[in-house]
Amino acid sequence: MKKVLTIIGLLVIAIFIYSNAELFTLVWKSDLDSVIGILKENLLLTFIVTFVLMFVQNSFTIIPLILLLTINVTIFGFIYGYLWSWFTSVVASGFIFYAARNWFQELLLKKIGEKWQESVVEHGFMYVFTGRIFPLIPTSLINLAAGVSTVTFKDFLLATALGNLIYFFFLSLIPYGLLSVEMNQYTLAALALLFLLFFMIYKRAKKKKKLTFFRKNR
Repeated sequence: MKKVLTIIGLLVIAIFIYSNAELFTLVWKSDLDSVIGILKENLLLTFIVTFVLMFVQNSFTIIPLILLLTINVTIFGFIYGYLWSWFTSVVASGFIFYAARNWFQELLLKKIGEKWQESVVEHGFMYVFTGRIFPLIPTSLINLAAGVSTVTFKDFLLATALGNLIYFFFLSLIPYGLLSVEMNQYTLAALALLFLLFFMIYKRAKKKKKLTFFRKNR
């Protein structure tokens, strides 16, 4: 039943993209003025299109993430655009993770190298979290590699939510001119500090959890 619903969902998205081919072509060409002009006239269409675009980005990583955030923050404003981008990214990532684990696992295991699989299995939460705030690994590959690994859905979703919450904030500043693409070194430095903070919190919580478990089972 779940596989049937997944198929239906993918078909609905494919039909929607086909029926709005002209609009998605403008996105592909990065014609932001035309795209924003069309979407501003229909709020419901804006929500659907931006979600579908985020879904595509999390499936194949063929659309620049900064492009999607620029569309969202321009139409919805900084706060709502940032939060909507974050929310849709988490939902889309979760869907791709679920599909990879429950439907495409055998196929993907052959396609994804052992190196990626071992990295995800070994580091779990931190692998996904690091991949989100340091975009050196394609979003789609993180989703798929985590899906075919032993990482729990809970850890994957939490790491994605926290990582994207941080990284999307910085990306959302660029359309407002508060941060430029050329300032990558400062962005990475700030992300590194945040990453270190979260890593310390994560390690401390994990250590505390182990101690609690050990004391209960003595």
